[in-house]
Amino acid sequence: MSILLLYFLTILTYVYLHHPWLIEAKTHPNDGFSINIFHRYSPKSPFYNSSMSPKEVYHRLVLSSASRHRQIKWQQSNIGVVNTNLIPNDGDYLMQISVGTPPVQLVAAVVTGTDLTWFQCRRCALCYQQNTTNFDPESSRTYMNLPCDTGHCSNLDKTHLNCYQNENLCRYWYTYGNATTVTGGVMGTDTFSFTSMNGYDQCAAFPSIAFGCGYQQAGVFDTDSAGVLGLGSGPVSLVSQLGPSISYKFSYCLACADSQSASRLRFGGVFEDASGNGCVTTALVTRDSSTLYNLELMGISIGQMSLNMDREIMIDTGTTLTYLDPSIFNNLEVMVNGVIGAMPVSDNPLAEPVLCYDTNTEFLTPPDIVFHLNGGDLVLKANNIFFVVDNYLCLGIVKSPTDGDPMVLGNMAQVNLEVGFDLLSKTVSFSPRDCSQ
Repeated sequence: MSILLLYFLTILTYVYLHHPWLIEAKTHPNDGFSINIFHRYSPKSPFYNSSMSPKEVYHRLVLSSASRHRQIKWQQSNIGVVNTNLIPNDGDYLMQISVGTPPVQLVAAVVTGTDLTWFQCRRCALCYQQNTTNFDPESSRTYMNLPCDTGHCSNLDKTHLNCYQNENLCRYWYTYGNATTVTGGVMGTDTFSFTSMNGYDQCAAFPSIAFGCGYQQAGVFDTDSAGVLGLGSGPVSLVSQLGPSISYKFSYCLACADSQSASRLRFGGVFEDASGNGCVTTALVTRDSSTLYNLELMGISIGQMSLNMDREIMIDTGTTLTYLDPSIFNNLEVMVNGVIGAMPVSDNPLAEPVLCYDTNTEFLTPPDIVFHLNGGDLVLKANNIFFVVDNYLCLGIVKSPTDGDPMVLGNMAQVNLEVGFDLLSKTVSFSPRDCSQ
């Protein structure tokens, strides 16, 4: 008996030392786990380019944010002509994840505004240039194609699905912008192992996660990313698939783009200080067909000045800037000008419709802006929503092309907040936090 016990202890020790995430995932499924994510332009990013000036970085962020907003508009309406000759953007925040057996480390964008997780796969017929490793399903012992009659296949939006019974393969395609950028392939399953940024400290592994294996990518894609990790609320999203193991909860804490620290993404567990000072919890706006995270925005105020409204605003980690209806934004601009005590320059350094103020003329004090949600007030600190380019102070809130376009709470406004999602209670919480620690 003692020899047998010693044998099992030896095996268990080996597994823990070499594959600790397997023990973690099985023995503590509801405690949750945290992993690092990084802004693509931060010093923590493997794609960090020290030669890029802050002006160049923000110029790219503004352009990619506009492209992302137009993508959201296209996905929600799927009508009209939407020009997309801008810098493409799958998402500003990236993470490392290992897929398959043996595991292959991939870099993918973390996006709350979409459900489908997909990676560009080897043997693709149409491929975009990729600066990182892509996934080869033929090299993984645990990869399986999804047949047509599986639940994950039937849960796909029917406009994104092609299932031919004669070949029994679940085929998908997604369009971006004005349908000139497309990804398509086969849905499959494999093991997802979540890792820290250094690629060594793996904390959890989950078998049979469904995702898209992209074999046809047409158009312009992000060369720094192998694909997208969809954190939406639909049944094929990564959060829903992890499901009971993470109590259908996840949260993130975003550091700013130039931070020397990594941001954090947490699956499961108890939200930190969810009832603490400054925490706001608001209900998600639910619809049968929507898998996006929409909140009810009741008003916006700066000091004693306020605007009343009743609009939905979507939370998206893939969009940098925050987008408001032109009629709402124009009134907000008047309020901002009044508090700052200056008018925006007509020739801002970003050559885009962003409000910028010249700091050479006088000392400017940017104000906090409060978003009044159904359930509480979300205070957006000045250092969240204003940024400095050369000698200009610029506002990270812009106007949509037309009234009625999707209003979006971008990731710049979410910096230094613990943003927690509970898919069962259908709520989102915002807790002030220094995310660089």
